[in-house]
Amino acid sequence: MKKILFVEDNEVLLELYGMLLDSERDQWQTTLAPDGMTALKLLQQTTFDVVASDMQMPGMSGIELLTEVRQRHPQTSRIIISGFTDQAEAADSLNCTHLFIPKPFDVKVLRATLSRIGSLDAYLKDDKLRGLAGKMRTLPSFPTLYLEIMREIESQTSSIQGIANIVAKDPGITAKVLQVANSAAVGLSERVSDPAEAVQQLGMTTVRSLVLSAQVYGTYAPGRLKSFSADALWAHLMKCSDLARTIMRRERAAFAETEDAFTAGMLHDMGKLMLADSLPQEFAQALALAEAERISPIEAEQAVFGANHAGLAAYLFGLWGLPAAIVEAVAFHHTPEKSDLKQCSALTAVHVANAFYDQAGTAPVNQAYLAEIGVSDRFRDWQDTAAELQMEHAE
Repeated sequence: MKKILFVEDNEVLLELYGMLLDSERDQWQTTLAPDGMTALKLLQQTTFDVVASDMQMPGMSGIELLTEVRQRHPQTSRIIISGFTDQAEAADSLNCTHLFIPKPFDVKVLRATLSRIGSLDAYLKDDKLRGLAGKMRTLPSFPTLYLEIMREIESQTSSIQGIANIVAKDPGITAKVLQVANSAAVGLSERVSDPAEAVQQLGMTTVRSLVLSAQVYGTYAPGRLKSFSADALWAHLMKCSDLARTIMRRERAAFAETEDAFTAGMLHDMGKLMLADSLPQEFAQALALAEAERISPIEAEQAVFGANHAGLAAYLFGLWGLPAAIVEAVAFHHTPEKSDLKQCSALTAVHVANAFYDQAGTAPVNQAYLAEIGVSDRFRDWQDTAAELQMEHAE
């Protein structure tokens, strides 16, 4: 049995957390603490597999508490449960947290997070992966424009024009948003040139994901590598995100899960940009090795770097405190069987989308994984959906 400690100063929420895992008492033992000091006293008496804390608490903040937990109990997984407006603060304290769960959330989100946390946390702690991240010329800071959009969406006075004004602050991101709004997949009859109209056509959550991915994309300019096209990568990301979201809609997933799939689709190959920009010679060596040995690029990266682009990007997004479902989908989009979560999720959708739109044919769908999570019968429908969307993108 695993043990989880919830830390929350709101009595109503604390009581709610105490009931969340009632149906899984054979798997999880729940302990509650009203503040950070009480939590530390409990940690002196016993060890916990997971500590999940609110961000803003009197006396000791969630960040301060989890910093102490990291120092005293480094083996304990650490989760911040808080509003998106606190995400920048969480991102500024990267080393003390593993995952970020935004409020409000339902029990399915928590259960899915707890299901995946073991495999994902172990993956992100890999020494070779951390070593590769340390070699990067730069790791981009948390995207400020993304945070502004999250705050605008959560605001009681939120508006399409407000989102558009934020987007318009960055010409590069504006161009990306307009590009997607004008793509054939959106099915618009007239060309869009105004950011407000683009936001209205795409929806706030789609624009949020585009801004996040575009800010990461804009951080890098890998022009030194002739064998790697950043523009081709962006096109691949757009197609994958569109298909991943469509798959989740077809499976009648919750809206939040569907949007996580879209965001993960936009981000899943960003590690390639990081490698091409910071370690161009080694990345070129990996590409050449893949071609010479006729192995997949991710196998070649593993041979050259000891890690791969999927893990590198997931490491960054995990540090930023992005939702666990997104980090997991990025981390395991080539190897979904490594996830402990055995159900259709954003990971499933991104894995399938990446395989369907892999022009090199080196990223096959893991049929054994689909069978294990019980969705093999959906493969043909997803394949037809991918072909339909491909035709729309080509028009």
